[in-house]
Amino acid sequence: MRNNRFITINNKRFHYIWLRDNCLCPDCRHTTSFQKTYDYTEASSPPEPRSVEEANGELKIIWNEEPEHESIFPIDWLLDSAYDPQPETFEEPEIILWNKSFLDANPPQKYDINSCSESTWLNQLFTQGFAMLEKVAVEEIEPFLRSIGPILETEYGQTNELKPTANAKDLGFALQGPALSPHTDHSYKLIKNLGECLYCVENNAKGGESLIIDGFFIAQEFRRHHPDYFQVLTQTPVAFNHFDPEYRYFFSQKTPIIELDQQGKISRLCFAHKNCARNIPFEQTELFYEAYSAFFGYLKNPDYQYRFRLKAGDSFIFWNSRILHGRTAYDASVGNRHLRLFLMDWDYFVARRNFDRVKHLYLTE
Repeated sequence: MRNNRFITINNKRFHYIWLRDNCLCPDCRHTTSFQKTYDYTEASSPPEPRSVEEANGELKIIWNEEPEHESIFPIDWLLDSAYDPQPETFEEPEIILWNKSFLDANPPQKYDINSCSESTWLNQLFTQGFAMLEKVAVEEIEPFLRSIGPILETEYGQTNELKPTANAKDLGFALQGPALSPHTDHSYKLIKNLGECLYCVENNAKGGESLIIDGFFIAQEFRRHHPDYFQVLTQTPVAFNHFDPEYRYFFSQKTPIIELDQQGKISRLCFAHKNCARNIPFEQTELFYEAYSAFFGYLKNPDYQYRFRLKAGDSFIFWNSRILHGRTAYDASVGNRHLRLFLMDWDYFVARRNFDRVKHLYLTE
């Protein structure tokens, strides 16, 4: 069915202006970047079809233009691109919230990147917030990560060596190997959405177990049991600071500990006790400390902490906005504990996941 504004294909309506704007031909869309080259806003009048024909699984439109222009749309492509009654949106993979007992009963699998598909470990990364890889040679880790996206460079370079260091600028490098309470990284910077990889070079020290927490699970529990405190942590900007005399930096960023999206869903956690300066207005300080202490108590609860030991060749990839990580104390005088930290923009993991969903809309031949 057609009228002067749209055509109906398999009960889906498509405006002619949308069809002209999304013409798939090489004159209207660059053949290798798949980006639009035709600009309908430069036309002297709204697009109008001279003829419309549906046959052999295709919709063919000849437009009333000078010179004459033809658009051919595969019907399957149109149905996949339908926006009636509303534009198609990506369905996010089902998020699996977890605590210690869940992972004890469902131990995370370690994936060998040489024998498993990329989609397999990416699925765990998006559903549980992390993925564990094994048997990655030290010379393979950087090329592997670069196959996903660029590695971010910081003042430490592109590779952050996590091992005991004299005059350490972070507790993670302290010679004594102190315990690190659960935290998210770079709380003191504007960097919002990081994917991270902890690669184990060596780990034969006494102690030094890794621990992780599902921040979304914790925040949901906290919201259910302490709604007033939850509101405090979502509405109070907190200062996170980092002082670096060697590079002459003082990083400082204010953000709520729990962030919500426009629908009120938990979307990001930012928590690092070692960097938290607070600086709350006087009238709000006591209530904030009550909420902060209650939330920190959840993070310290062993029932929410999953502990494991990384061994040489293991990689732990995680979403920094959801997964809080830390470690138990270790004795640096007995053996060595050496990890490498790589930071990446989380968008590249999302884009890789999305590719298989949309490639048929672009690679139409």
